[in-house]
Amino acid sequence: MTTDGTDLDILESPFRKMFSVRVFWLVLLTLFGIVTSTFVAAQEEILSQVIVLAAFIAPIVDMGGNAGSQSATLVIRAMALGDVSLRWQDVWRVVRRELPVAAALGLVVAGMETVLAWFSKGIDLDVLLVVGLSMLVCTVLGGIIGVLLPFVARRIGTDPATLSSPLITSIMDLVGVFIYFAFAYAFLGDLLRQAG
Repeated sequence: MTTDGTDLDILESPFRKMFSVRVFWLVLLTLFGIVTSTFVAAQEEILSQVIVLAAFIAPIVDMGGNAGSQSATLVIRAMALGDVSLRWQDVWRVVRRELPVAAALGLVVAGMETVLAWFSKGIDLDVLLVVGLSMLVCTVLGGIIGVLLPFVARRIGTDPATLSSPLITSIMDLVGVFIYFAFAYAFLGDLLRQAG
């Protein structure tokens, strides 16, 4: 298989190109991580009221990243095989195919996370709803963003293999904590009002 000029070849690309392309994205993604950690640190008030919420941050945001990485890998392989290209019809076809799969995956992992949380931690229904809904939404969003990122990478002239998986992980870390705490405030905000 030959690559176009934007793709890195693990065996043939020179060190300088391998390093410069990859370090650019990793530095950018480190900035995403700083924003994410700053946002989580700012949620001290609700975390202090419902400390068990902290236990679910990692699995929820990880699931969004994992689902997105799976989707991105499938799209990158389809691109490499010539099955899809940068046509709107291909983008729409892939998104339409991914949406029900991501929803089904989200329902399975959300159900499993909720049941395991109930049995292992014995937490209240409100917290279970926050955990389950967050897991569902993060998984679905991760899948959709994951199928779109390789197309975006191609459009901007970057190798999808160096961009898609790391970027989906960082995006879902950030988006995931926003989703998680949005549900937390929606279902558990009364605890803050009572404490205040």
